[in-house]
Amino acid sequence: MSDFRGYSYSIVKTIQAADSKLPGVRLARVCLDSDISVAAVAEKLGVSRQTVYSWFTGRFKPKLSEVSRIEDLILLYRKGNV
Repeated sequence: MSDFRGYSYSIVKTIQAADSKLPGVRLARVCLDSDISVAAVAEKLGVSRQTVYSWFTGRFKPKLSEVSRIEDLILLYRKGNV
């Protein structure tokens, strides 16, 4: 069953229930709102799609070195510059 923007219903529900203080979850919510795919995020950050899904759902936290790149990407996506 597919939800909006190519994300599955279960992923969307998991993202909505996840801790919004986590950078990966914040990125996920921006991507859902802006119609940005997991593949696009993975390519921009140089990680696998599975890694991005793990961040999006709060299952794993990004490494400290990745957090600043995620924060920068959130800002770019919110401004529509990507």
